[in-house]
Amino acid sequence: MSGTTQRTVSNHLQLGSKNDNETKFRTGIFIYAESGVVFQGLVQSLERTFPDLKVSLSSKLAESDETDAETGLVLVHAHAGFVFDLPDCVARCKQRFPNASITLMIDENNAGIHEFNTLFDSKLVQGLLPFSLKLDIWLAVVWLLLNGGEYYPSTIVRSMDKAAAGKAHLHNNQAKGGAGPMKTLTLREHQILELLSEGLQNKIIADRLALSEHTVKVHVHNLIRKLRVHNRTQAAAVYRDSIDQEEFRPPFKAYGTPIVRPENTYAMGQAI
Repeated sequence: MSGTTQRTVSNHLQLGSKNDNETKFRTGIFIYAESGVVFQGLVQSLERTFPDLKVSLSSKLAESDETDAETGLVLVHAHAGFVFDLPDCVARCKQRFPNASITLMIDENNAGIHEFNTLFDSKLVQGLLPFSLKLDIWLAVVWLLLNGGEYYPSTIVRSMDKAAAGKAHLHNNQAKGGAGPMKTLTLREHQILELLSEGLQNKIIADRLALSEHTVKVHVHNLIRKLRVHNRTQAAAVYRDSIDQEEFRPPFKAYGTPIVRPENTYAMGQAI
């Protein structure tokens, strides 16, 4: 989060000015996401709510010199398994849809929260839209964004506070214990912690490392205990802090072919 921007626990809602032509919306919404059941259901919900708008869903952002000036809102699935370079993706969306508000559809537990904040604070995106919102609230936020407003969810503030608490806990432990708990992890636990810090679930980590999901669960339990934290979110914060403070680098790179997060894991899938 930018050090120059203060957040409160209440949701940040800001309504922009009306369009010059005095119409309520432009004519389209573009969703850049996987064409799975969850997002197809989302398209149907948007079409029912905004029957006068064209709603498009695509898993590809075509490279083209042509621009679309009629689309008023672009929704981007900001998941590491789908978008690998988020700032570049936002820039390409801006180029193709010059009159559109750009909004990131996010999971608040994603390890990229700081990057989301940077894009929002820089006015490169106009909204951060969590999948955990109830559908009626989710659609109301879309209406706000179509009207030129901004949305910043309070849940991210709480997530950032938890991450900060995890870092503070790490510093206290290092002050007491000298080398710090990261030194007590095995190589396998380092591998799993690195992937966990990317926001991946146990099932995907197991697939990446050719382990059973049960084995991954056991390793996650052990590393949480060794790091003296309470959950995987705090463990990920400890890992990222160790990279910054101790210049620690695991002697491997566990990344393989990107795997898209299963569609039915989002709370949004239950609401549609």
